[in-house]
Amino acid sequence: MSHEDGPRGSSDLDPATQFPLLYEREYGAVYRTIRAMVLDSADAEDLTQEAFARAYRARTRYRPTAPPGAWLHRIAVNTAISYLRRRRLSRLLPVRLYQTPDDREYSRSEARSVVETALADLSPRLRAAVVLHYFHDYSREEIAQILGIPSGTVASRIAKAMVLMRRRVAGTDQNPAPARSKG
Repeated sequence: MSHEDGPRGSSDLDPATQFPLLYEREYGAVYRTIRAMVLDSADAEDLTQEAFARAYRARTRYRPTAPPGAWLHRIAVNTAISYLRRRRLSRLLPVRLYQTPDDREYSRSEARSVVETALADLSPRLRAAVVLHYFHDYSREEIAQILGIPSGTVASRIAKAMVLMRRRVAGTDQNPAPARSKG
């Protein structure tokens, strides 16, 4: 991923004065983060717009303690978590084992379905850490900044999420209810 199109490619942009360019550069990465968290394309599109609207309203309050991309991802993750809480989807996320033939986006890959099913079993907090680390290549320290938590907490969330996801993928999770964590 080049620095021009990745989450860190916007480090030279000031949200207060260059928001349209920041939007253009970061839209795809922010959408992918939210999509991976909510597991629905239409909802992710709406929430991405909502996250950018929130960022636009807050653009003059941005302080360069983190790159603008990290600042946007924090807003995006918080927007997705708020949505999941409002809809109580953190407990009721659908398992995407069967997809209708006309749902081409999901049908692209069985592996994608397996990963999404495993992600669906994670709490929004664990899911956020996994998405930012594995989907966007942020370091533990960068994720800690984005989520406003200690780096050690990021590491434990990622480790816990990997254990839970491996169990889910391997089918060894004996618990009939999805594994949940406050972590």
